[in-house]
Amino acid sequence: MNKQLSERQQHELDKYLDVFDKGTTGTPGVYAHKNWGSGIYDHIIKAKPDSILDIGCGMGVFVNEMDKQLKIPNVYGLDIASVKTGKYHKNDSITWIDAMAHDIPLEDNSIEYITSFDCLEHCLSEDIDTIVDEFARVCTKGLFLSIAYRQANERTFNGEVMHMTVEEEQWWIEKFEKRFKLVEVYNTYLIFNK
Repeated sequence: MNKQLSERQQHELDKYLDVFDKGTTGTPGVYAHKNWGSGIYDHIIKAKPDSILDIGCGMGVFVNEMDKQLKIPNVYGLDIASVKTGKYHKNDSITWIDAMAHDIPLEDNSIEYITSFDCLEHCLSEDIDTIVDEFARVCTKGLFLSIAYRQANERTFNGEVMHMTVEEEQWWIEKFEKRFKLVEVYNTYLIFNK
């Protein structure tokens, strides 16, 4: 935990801090405001989680729903930009974490489920294996993921692409199957058990 950032990782962090400050060319000032996890609520309810960590929580719309609507007792939201900039929905019931997915500052086996929606494609390809290992280190039960398999239409104000790892669904499944078991592909979601 608390690994030194590479030059490319630092650039990505700076890029997303800028995005949270200025927005993107398509949606100034409202980046990361959607609830990309809304289509998987039924599956999460069936899992009856006691704890959930949302990686790339953005402004926290999904984690707020987990706390308020589904009454999950222990909800965590991790993001590299929204938490640092204070641009998230304030909710004292949620533990907000300013960190990157490849270096989660939580103890081993401390979370039952990890969710991540429209986030992992924003990570550097050289970090994906480490991210999978971190997910396996931290969670005890499983994952609910949604990953974009194409480049984003939006770019930063500097013209940079938003999706750093654009791969087919099977590529992502194979990456996560090294540490997890694929249970279901449900619409745009991948569901894994540990």
